Amino acid sequence: MLNRFYVNPILPAQDGDRARNFYRDILGLDLLTGPTDDPMVFGAASGSSIALSEIPDRVPPTYPVVSFMVEDIEGLVAELKSRGANFLAPGAGSFAGVEGKATAEVMDFGAVKSAFLQDTEGNVLALNEIVTG
Repeated sequence: MLNRFYVNPILPAQDGDRARNFYRDILGLDLLTGPTDDPMVFGAASGSSIALSEIPDRVPPTYPVVSFMVEDIEGLVAELKSRGANFLAPGAGSFAGVEGKATAEVMDFGAVKSAFLQDTEGNVLALNEIVTG
């Protein structure tokens, strides 16, 4: 029933202008709403989007609620770091029973590589690359 409707995750922001700058200028997403609108909506590939709304009393979870499916995760991490993105140090973890191996900010689980960055508002975003072999 809900498969015919568009999904749009909404994340909290403490400071709308700061969040808007991060998602537009650091992550390179397209701002789809007006320059001062709240909520602010950013476009990504295939018509997907993410929204942020200034909700100062909302504390984001410590785990990612948004995942970008990417290619060349190592190159993308390097590019985002050069633009000012703050990546979290990989911790111990497993995926599908495989223990991850950390190389810099990227965890390699064999079939999947992951990296986690934190936006200026405290939201954790995941970058995941499916590794074909």
